[in-house]
Parts: sequence; structure tokens; C-alpha cells
Amino acid sequence: MKNNYQSYVSKGFTLIELLVVIAIIAILASMLLPALSASKKTAQRVLCSTQLRQQSLATLLYIDDNEDALPSHEGGPAMSYYSWGGKRGTEYRVDERMINPYVAINRKVKFDDNEGVLRVFKCPRDNGASPGRWTGDRKPSLFDTFGNSYFYNSSGNGGNDVWRDGLHGKKMAAILSPSQVILANDYSFNAWGWPKHVPGRAHVPFQYSYWHSDNELGWGNVAFLDNHIDYIRATYDKPDFQNGPNWTFLFDGPKR
Repeated sequence: MKNNYQSYVSKGFTLIELLVVIAIIAILASMLLPALSASKKTAQRVLCSTQLRQQSLATLLYIDDNEDALPSHEGGPAMSYYSWGGKRGTEYRVDERMINPYVAINRKVKFDDNEGVLRVFKCPRDNGASPGRWTGDRKPSLFDTFGNSYFYNSSGNGGNDVWRDGLHGKKMAAILSPSQVILANDYSFNAWGWPKHVPGRAHVPFQYSYWHSDNELGWGNVAFLDNHIDYIRATYDKPDFQNGPNWTFLFDGPKR
């Protein structure tokens, strides 16, 4: 009986062995957690991209139903990007959106439209924006303040004073290079926009919005007028805040 007991005890873990196992598990966990975190961020970025594609398709349907006209509000380019799609944010309180009937709901929107189909307008990586050249603060998210995590290119990323460079008031058929002209994008992609409001300070971000990168501004999902989506980075100097190597915010058709 004694020998059987000793044999049973000898098959158990010693304290040192148990500590070694715990240490190995801790090491493996420390190696896996960053990978899991990165995978989660990637999955959220992909979902953000998918939602932007739905809004892009909705915009094309809107164009078909409106005699080839890109979404344009009679109040001007600022009203066009505010009323493109989404819910009622804290900044802008008019309750009608142009593409909502094609992707979400066909009714006026409210502040508390935070669930259900209106979630298509909230990017999972949307953590708002902090003051830069513009001293405004958009927290906790663009979805809460602006009504939409995504930004319609109505003014060419150059502000209301140069709105003729954007899509406001344009016809789809006039676009010469739809695969290169931006339709809409994650707000974080607009980090360097509107520099003409503060001459000589284009290198200072309009706002700070680190959605997809913890240390680099300007990354975002971008929808083009041919309905393809890309994940790219905008800067203020390659070559400038309105143009990249194979993309542009600028209307490239005949000038009015």
C-alpha cells in the first residue's frame, strides 16, 4: 500500500515544475496577445472598408436616380458633405440625408440613431479627432459629433472657399478618371485637409485622428468613383494635401 502511494505521489508535479509551466504559458501569452490585438485591428479596418463600400454603392444608386448628378445640397459644399449620409450628430442638426434611403432608412434621422442600420455609418476604428489647425474637438467619435465616420468629397479637401475642386454640383459623366477621383473616405484620411485656411501651416494637421495607426496620421479606407476601395495614406507633401501617386480629391473633368 505504501509503495503504491509513493508511486502515485511521484507522478505529480513538483512546485518547480508547476512554476515552469506557468512561466511558459505567460511567455506564450505575451507573444500571442500583440498578434491577437493586431488581428482585431485588421478585422475592424476591413469592416470599416466594407461599410464604406456600401455607402459608395448607395451613392451610385442615388446618381442613377438623380439624372447623373453627384450628391449636392443647394446650401453649398459644406451642406453637401454634412447631408451626404449618416445620422444627426451634435454639430449638424438638419435631419435629412441624401444616400440614407439606399443603404439605411428612408426617413428623417435623429440623435439617438445609434443602432441597427445606421451603424453602417460608424467605422469600428472611429475614436474621434483632436484639435489641430482647427481647434474643434470631435469626441468620442465622428459618428457622434459629425453623424458619420466617413467624409464625402464635396469640396476637394480644400474647404468651402475652393469647393469647385470637389464633387459638389458635378455630373458623374464629367469625371474623366473615376478610378482615381475620391468619392468618400474614412475621416482620418483627411488629416491634412483644408490648409488654405491657415497659409504656411499645411504641415500642421487639420485635426489629429489616429484610427488605423498609432503613430502615423493620414491612413484610411478610400472609395473611388468606380466603386473600388483602397487603404492608403494621405500626406501634405506627396505631392500635396489633395493629391497622391495615383489618387486625387480634385474634380478632373471640364471646368465650369
